[in-house]
Amino acid sequence: MVVPAAGGNVLADFDTILAAAVPELAGHVRAVGFDADSGRLDVAPDAPAYGTKLRWIAAKLIAATNERVPGAGVRTVYVLPPSPAKAAPLRQPPIRPRKRCWLLRR
Repeated sequence: MVVPAAGGNVLADFDTILAAAVPELAGHVRAVGFDADSGRLDVAPDAPAYGTKLRWIAAKLIAATNERVPGAGVRTVYVLPPSPAKAAPLRQPPIRPRKRCWLLRR
């Protein structure tokens, strides 16, 4: 039962871990899942540039996570496609008048 508890702590403490390890990514990346069996931490960035930065510093993030949450056993960081933190509200397209079609009359 120690591993699932550690997995829950990884997700709960991810913002703190990220702010300590890579402060420039704080607020732009969120942890969305952790598989304790494989040690895979799934993260979702706000934009592609943040995903690239995550891939570059994955080893640093793994080390910081395992140091902060003893027994977590994070081995890999899987960067999901970018997804905005807050979805934009749906907007109705503007109403455009119909174009009139003038037919040739005989």
